[in-house]
Amino acid sequence: MLLKVTEVEHYTDTLFRFKTERPSTFRFAAGEFTMIGMGDNDIMRAYSITSGPYDDFLEFYSIKVQDGPLTSRLQKIKVGDEIEVGKKPTGTLTLANLELGGNLWLLATGTGIAPFISLLRDPTLYDHFDQIHVYWSVRKAAELEAYDSFLQEQGIKYTAIVTQDPEWSGYNKRITTFIRAGQIVPNLEPSDHKVMICGSLDFNKEVAGMFDGWGFKEGNRKQAGTFVQEKAFVS
Repeated sequence: MLLKVTEVEHYTDTLFRFKTERPSTFRFAAGEFTMIGMGDNDIMRAYSITSGPYDDFLEFYSIKVQDGPLTSRLQKIKVGDEIEVGKKPTGTLTLANLELGGNLWLLATGTGIAPFISLLRDPTLYDHFDQIHVYWSVRKAAELEAYDSFLQEQGIKYTAIVTQDPEWSGYNKRITTFIRAGQIVPNLEPSDHKVMICGSLDFNKEVAGMFDGWGFKEGNRKQAGTFVQEKAFVS
């Protein structure tokens, strides 16, 4: 379906965010993704929806690849333009695929934060967990701009990590370092902790492998588990 762009904001030379109108018939669960294209039916890519399931708009967070077959054009959209949005959202980073209760840990690198923004915009998320922790790792501090303020305002435990910026004075170690140090999921007890993972393919594989080795069970649409990852795309 073709939807009109209502807002565009650029953050760095590699990141931007955009909103579109939302038809009343378009339904999705927080954490899902859909396909995005330019309306010419040749190239569609998976994009997590960052808006909440009760918002009256659709929002997406995107990288810019100057010679990318889609993003080289998508990054040039303006308010009033139309883009193609798939009608069938799906994905594994939803509450339906995760056992509820205990503490929830949302672990993201780069634009992998996108599905977690949608989840945090769903009021029902906060009813199901004792405490919500978000660890978001990026290379440069400017890459935090899109959602840093939002995350700080949610009443959650939010940790920003910047790994390659000499001017950054906060945390700069990889998320896996925090896990091995016991700062993420400290007692490694699946009944006490649930984990969602979204980032690069290597990040997802490494972190999922760690939790699988510690007795956590990966959830999917057939059976809820104690951790989930999104395998359909990488940030």
